[in-house]
Amino acid sequence: MRFDDKFLDGLITLFYVAMGIAALTALMGSPGWGFLFLLFGSCALIARTTIETLQRHQGRPQGPPPPANR
Repeated sequence: MRFDDKFLDGLITLFYVAMGIAALTALMGSPGWGFLFLLFGSCALIARTTIETLQRHQGRPQGPPPPANR
């Protein structure tokens, strides 16, 4: 399955926005909400990295294995 670059860029934007909101909420005295936004942002980053890695592996041609060095 291929995802377009706009979706992947949206995930990284979501990560940065969540990190900013987490910092603001923690500084304003609500560490619970800050932690929740940290988790939300980290999930967005993990999803983006996983999608990019899977797309990279699916795009590789399957060839014969490399020769063994003796």
